[in-house]
Parts: sequence; C-alpha cells; structure tokens
Amino acid sequence: MDENEYFGETRQEENIYPDESPRDEDILSLPDEPEVTDETVCAEDTFTADKEIPLAAETFQDVTETPAEQTLTPAFPEPMFNIPPMLTRLEGLDRESFWEEVGKAKPQRKKPKKALVVLCFVMFILSVLTLLTVIYGRGWLIRLINGGKNIDFTLPIAETPKLEEPYYQADGRYTVEGIAKAVSPSVVAVEVYSSDMVFVPTSQGSGIVMSTDGYILTNAHVVENGKKLKVVLSNKAEYYAEVIGSDSAADIAVLKIPAGDLTPAQFGNSDDVHLGEDIVAIGSPAGFYGSVTKGIVSGTNRLIKVESYSTPMRCIQIDAAINPGNSGGALLNMWGQVVGITSSKLSSKSYDGIGFAITVNSAKPVIEAIMSGGGIEKRARIGITYYAIPESTAVMEGIKAGLYVVSVDPECDVSRTDLQPGDIITVLDGQFVSDTEKVRDIISSHMVGDTITAKVYRPDKEEKNKGIDFEISFKMMEDKGSLVEKKD
Repeated sequence: MDENEYFGETRQEENIYPDESPRDEDILSLPDEPEVTDETVCAEDTFTADKEIPLAAETFQDVTETPAEQTLTPAFPEPMFNIPPMLTRLEGLDRESFWEEVGKAKPQRKKPKKALVVLCFVMFILSVLTLLTVIYGRGWLIRLINGGKNIDFTLPIAETPKLEEPYYQADGRYTVEGIAKAVSPSVVAVEVYSSDMVFVPTSQGSGIVMSTDGYILTNAHVVENGKKLKVVLSNKAEYYAEVIGSDSAADIAVLKIPAGDLTPAQFGNSDDVHLGEDIVAIGSPAGFYGSVTKGIVSGTNRLIKVESYSTPMRCIQIDAAINPGNSGGALLNMWGQVVGITSSKLSSKSYDGIGFAITVNSAKPVIEAIMSGGGIEKRARIGITYYAIPESTAVMEGIKAGLYVVSVDPECDVSRTDLQPGDIITVLDGQFVSDTEKVRDIISSHMVGDTITAKVYRPDKEEKNKGIDFEISFKMMEDKGSLVEKKD
C-alpha cells in the first residue's frame, strides 16, 4: 500500500469537518521537526514507542520510511491545547490569547420551545388547584366567587331502625306497614270500559275481595255505565268481571271474576268505630293501584246523600285522602278489618280533607240480598229535600219544629199536593219529626207505592208565631239515587 494512500485514508477518517472534505489551505504548515524515529503522530492520537501499532505484516513490507514533510505533528505537545487550523490564519493569535478569549466567551443556552413553556405553565396551575382542593375541599372556587354562601355539604342518611315486630304495635294491632302488607292482596282495581271495542278504560275504581272464589265488593256508581269491566289484582293478574247485582240507592255492587285461591278481606263491626280512631284506606286513586293513605275517624253516623233526592246512607267521616278511583276501596281499622267502603268525597274548593265511607253494617244487608239471588228490594222515598229544625231553634224563630222543605221533586207524587218550598212538615206518618234519623226510620218502614200522610205548617212571612196548618197525602216513590263522586 502506498504511504500517501495510507495517510490520505487516515486524514479522511480524522476529518473534524464531517460535512466537507479537508482543504489544502486549512492544513496547518508544520515546521521542520527532528527525524521521527520512535513515535508517529496522527491528528487526534499520539502513538509512542511504548505502544504497539496494530498494522498488518504486509503494511510494513510496503512502507519503508515516512518523509518528514509528510509527517503530521501537533503544534504543541499536548493535544488539548491545539488551536484549530482554520483559526491560525487570524493575525496575532497565539495559544494564550486564544484560550483567554475562550474563557471570556459565555456559552449560549438554547431557548426552550413555546409549547414546552405552555405545558409547564399548565401543569403548574393544575398542581396549585389540586393542592387548594385538598386543603379547602371541593367547591372552594365557587365559594370564593359568591362570597362563601355555599359550602361543601353531604346530606347524612341514617339507617332505619329495625324493629323486632315491624308489622304490629305493642297491643297487638297492626302498624300501617303491617296493614298494607296483610290487606293489600284483598283490594283490587276495577277498570271500566264504555264499549267492547275500547281498549283504554274510561273510568276506574276499587274493590274488595269477599271470597276465595272471586266475589268482589265495590260501589254501584263505579260500574253503572260500564259495557266491559276488568278487575286487576294486587299481583297484576287481570280478569274480566260480570255484575252479579247492584243497588244504586245504597251505592253497593257485587262483581264476579273467574279466579280462585284469592285472599278475602276480614270485615269488622262498624258500630265499634270511635271518634278519633286511627284508620287506613287502600284503593287505586288516579290509576295508582294499591295506594295506602292514613287518617283518623273525623265523625261517625253521618247520613250522607250526595244526590238531592237519594236515600241517606250511614257513613264514617274520615280525613284520609279519598280521590276519584278510591271508590269501592277498603276503609280499615288498625286490626286490619274492613269497617267501611270508601264511596265519595265532598268536592268543593271551600273544603278539604273530608271523605266518607259507607259503614259495613249498613252495607251488610244489601250485600247479602245481592248474593242471595240478585233481587234488591226497591227503596221508597218521599221526593223532597229538607233540613231539620229542632225545637230550640223553632222557639227562637217563632215557627214550629219539623222538616223545612227546600225543594220538591217534580217527578214524585208529592209534587201533586199543596206542599211547596218554605213549608214545614211537622208530622209524618203519625209521628212528630224534627231530625233526620226519625225520617229515615219512617221511610225505611214503607214500600214503594205505599200512601203516607203528613201534616204541614206554612209560617207567615211577615209575622212570627203565625201561620196555617194543612194535611197532605202522597205515594212513596222508588229511590233511584246513589252516592256518587261529584266532578268539577
């Protein structure tokens, strides 16, 4: 191998400018050196005689002696103090001045990129916010903005105590929860359809299971306009129902569904109900099946007739919520016994919390008559509306005690007599009358078509304690009225 070729390769490998080839003008001119014998110097490394040069044997055969002018040696003994060849052209530059200038020069730092700066700033802000949240809790920023009016608050929820007997009171009576669990299977919903081709109920009510084989008690006004009836049990099972019998005057009806193994309700003695006693009503108001409401007995032995000419029914007044859909449902005492059939609510903007239920004792004979053959004995009525005037009020007003006539039904026989509004019936069927209970007993003792007589007093409109008396006779008419819910 030619030595120039060898050193040419060496210079190319040690080129300090990798992007361009070494140029002749960039090579430092070296002074004459003594004959090199024991060391050979390259651009970066110094080889001494102590070191063995790993050259192949054939290399020594081709190379005899390297001329002095072709031997590269550093300008200074130590390689770290060599001045780059390109800088040797600067006039007056020596080793001391070069390194002095290098020491004065300040290293230039690379400016960080903008994206990195923004990222660091965002991370810093998030760290500060996280720290403040840990110290002051969630929502501290909102509280700071609105002046601290809001606080970080969690509503504590306590565990409900578990009673040993959650369904019974200490004296053995049911709790409301116990009644709902025990009696709800005995109360059903009644859906009324106006046509066989209608698939959405036009009205609805409630009912009470009376027997295991499917007899259901409800109100007459619930089913009176229905072409198709459906009963929905507490377990959501549905059955079409047929009407076994209905008494509009008593507002009682009995239905039958093709079902077995039902849970019948237990009926109690409504005469044992006392004022202020706790009661529970179960029904399906507004389609909410199995709704439970609680209240007290607000009044007993209320004689209620919603339609003007209907026969009064003995009812229990309650303050439990009774709404359309509750009709026909169960009114229960705290023993879980049915003591009334919820029937109507006094609908008025001036009244609230007044509901009524037909007593079981007054409904019992009607139910038994329907069940025994469906033949309901027709009830008689006079055909008037009135209010009773007791003796004490009559003395104060200068009139006679009796039944003050408010209106006369033109469809009844009594309208053919001389009786008119403002008159006072003092004697009915030979008995002095001044209260509703007495009138009810007299009417119930007569049949439709019976003739009855009455004595009437017509007070003078201008002078007290003055008037005329006369007597009338009329026939008892059939009572077709019923207790119904008033609609606005």
